[in-house]
Amino acid sequence: MRVLVVHNHYRQPGGEQVAVEAQVGLLQEAGHSVILYAKDNRVIEQYDLGQRIAFLLRTVFSWEAYREIKVLVAQNRPDVAHVHNVFPLISPSVYRALKHAGVPIIQTVHNFRFLCPNGLLYTQGHLCERCKYGDTLHALRWRCYRNSYLLSALYAVTIRLHRRWGTFQMIDHFIAPTEFTAAKLVESGLTTRDKISVLPHFLPDPLPTPGSFEQRDPHVIYLGRLSPEKGIEILVEAMTGLPSLRLKLLGDGPLTAAIRDQVQHQQLSNVELLGYVSGEAKWEALRHALATVVPSVWYEVFGFAVLESLAVGTSVVASNLGGIPHVVEDRRSGLLFRPRDSANLREKLAWLVEHPKEALAMGQYGRYVVQQRYTATTHYAALLEIYRHILERAEVQ
Repeated sequence: MRVLVVHNHYRQPGGEQVAVEAQVGLLQEAGHSVILYAKDNRVIEQYDLGQRIAFLLRTVFSWEAYREIKVLVAQNRPDVAHVHNVFPLISPSVYRALKHAGVPIIQTVHNFRFLCPNGLLYTQGHLCERCKYGDTLHALRWRCYRNSYLLSALYAVTIRLHRRWGTFQMIDHFIAPTEFTAAKLVESGLTTRDKISVLPHFLPDPLPTPGSFEQRDPHVIYLGRLSPEKGIEILVEAMTGLPSLRLKLLGDGPLTAAIRDQVQHQQLSNVELLGYVSGEAKWEALRHALATVVPSVWYEVFGFAVLESLAVGTSVVASNLGGIPHVVEDRRSGLLFRPRDSANLREKLAWLVEHPKEALAMGQYGRYVVQQRYTATTHYAALLEIYRHILERAEVQ
């Protein structure tokens, strides 16, 4: 099978990039021909004034991407196109190019960009679904994208126009990582449930070696970006009154300085900021922790930190919000707490300290779940079935 993969890389790699690269590798290892059409947002940093002005127009509709996709299709004749992200350099023009070329389109939903100009359904410190039904101009008022009127207007106009033009209706099938994301797509009116498959992300083979199921160090880990929607300040607040438990923050981001100030102001000697960690150092850190904490205050679509933690047999304490409860089973693979409630989070962490054997057992069960549901083998079989279904439907039409 020939698969055209379309993806616009972000400036900084994250879970989405990991998911895309893993899936491309999986298809190639299985012998499929993968044609990759990708652009990288880092090129924007080198744009001069004229290029930046042109870039704004191309975000709405890139004729360059349209033509390049048409050429790629003519040269390679893909069976299906699997789109991951088109913003901002590729633009939704690719859907029209693929539709005009007769290539079935599958879209994996990594965020809520089709429903929300900043892709988060979260703005100004709160969950927000004002734009979900297509009236995206709310984003301009609230400066939802990077606190900028211009950039918020750019994405608001782009999404509003393409929803009105029916561009996203050209997508033949959507893949959502959890049932929560699928439900949001249906609520918005963007598509119908029969055009959505729920397919979680996965970890490539072989899975990382698990940590000990006999004893763990008395500390928990936060793994990810230090940004407002991640709820880091709530986690740090929860650490007050827990002197026997340490917290290691593995990551950086716009809140790094603010978190450091919070730790110093509250004199929290049990909180360490260790910066961005990757590779084997990340796995080693996860293996030794009693649990990983995911305190998000936005609708996490999936949460790679959850999957990576469970893979090494480390339980997860997480917000009962968004896609997270679809991955973390409360009292089985981890503990769920009320979003934004630092006191409730503190109670859950204190319980972990008092019940280390139960924490280890939850981690062991989490490892089992990953082995059953989130492996390359499981993902590939489900993905191939989706491709076949779409191809069969295309032949009937």
